[in-house]
Amino acid sequence: MNSPLLPTPKGAPALVTGVLAATLSFSSMAAPAITSVIVEDPESDDTTITVQGSGFGEKSQAAPVLFDQVDSSYENGTLNESYQTLTDGAKVPTTGQGQPSIWSAASSGAWGSFPPEITSQYPPRHNNSGKHYLMLGHNSTVGNPVAYGGNSGWETPVDNTQLYVSWWFRPKYAPQWYWRLAPVNLTGQFQEGETLNVGGLTKATFIGVDEEGQINLVFDGKPPRTAVLLGVEILGESSGATSTFPETFVGSGGPGYETPGSQKYIRIWEDPRGKEGIRFSWTQMHQTVGSVVNWSTAPVNGGEWNHLELEMDTQKGWVRLSVNARELTSFSIDPSLDYRGKWSPTVALMGLNGKVGRLQESYLDDIYIDNTLQRVMLGNAPTIDQVTLYENQRPVKWSDNQIELKLYQGAIENLDAAYLYVFDSSGLTNSEGYPLCMECKLPPEKIELIVD
Repeated sequence: MNSPLLPTPKGAPALVTGVLAATLSFSSMAAPAITSVIVEDPESDDTTITVQGSGFGEKSQAAPVLFDQVDSSYENGTLNESYQTLTDGAKVPTTGQGQPSIWSAASSGAWGSFPPEITSQYPPRHNNSGKHYLMLGHNSTVGNPVAYGGNSGWETPVDNTQLYVSWWFRPKYAPQWYWRLAPVNLTGQFQEGETLNVGGLTKATFIGVDEEGQINLVFDGKPPRTAVLLGVEILGESSGATSTFPETFVGSGGPGYETPGSQKYIRIWEDPRGKEGIRFSWTQMHQTVGSVVNWSTAPVNGGEWNHLELEMDTQKGWVRLSVNARELTSFSIDPSLDYRGKWSPTVALMGLNGKVGRLQESYLDDIYIDNTLQRVMLGNAPTIDQVTLYENQRPVKWSDNQIELKLYQGAIENLDAAYLYVFDSSGLTNSEGYPLCMECKLPPEKIELIVD
């Protein structure tokens, strides 16, 4: 993984300044190096892997703060069995409602939100996953992990300055292209899933009509400028039904159109009220923290599982976001935004939080949260630049030169073609992965031989 290149000051040469910033900040740092990997009990469901090398750094707690796989969830390395008895369709419980749970908060169904559910009926992310979260509609979320700030009194540790969050997100429809339109001059009836020809300018898919009678559709990609769409005919290619694209924005009087707006994937807060300290959000079109607005559209694919990652260092003042094993963006934040002496940044909200996607369906799985950027990944390629899929592993012991972890295969089908990557506290990793040798067993213990 490349080091984050922070935004260039106004008036400075972009290329030179970026290189200098990277050189000054990271030239003295050596990436972790792996020298050996030993696999114990490779045929079991509890395979242990020992990674040896250097530059891993010390980690006060080997385990992540939370690894929520829904089927089984680990808080600070300890299994939480709250969800073991939950079956398909069960609403996600919350400790805020006095129930045993991984999360203190979740959308309740009030104010246009939808409560998240446990599901086992929809296609899982991988063959070893039995359950994941189902989030219906435009506003369905979980938040405030009990293991990191979700208890009464907002019990995050004080002044942890790093946060790493990884989660898998599958929206049925791409949030960045989801629109609502009032039916204007409607003839016939559109068919769910049919292709819409929008004025001969672009194509979309008809999703349905929501409870407010609005047409919900998703464009096949980035649509043309709104100005050229106003008043054009929308034709259902299968049904022959037609409607006219509204000429005014919703709320401006009369029937209108509604753009995707701001649809949050995640919100990070320090203050549980969201008033002081770090207040960060990542939407389908931008990221905001303090007065900084970073315009970067997340390439989230509808109908597919997408791996989202957030790395934050409030002391050094930067954020880096990745989607599907590729860096999306990195940018500076003001370190003074971090509220000293009271809280640490944590996940206040995760899922989909917006206004437009009334008929949206979203899924979450394998949520990983830690208070350091240190982690171990299993990737599907021999170099980090070639990796298109990787899975977070679950460390149980950690020192500067040795890590012991529990293997999590996830969606990586061929372990014989998988490689290990160790990330240090700066977010640096070995650029060349170390092959996971499933045939490499632990050496036998040394036998003490006593000769009389």
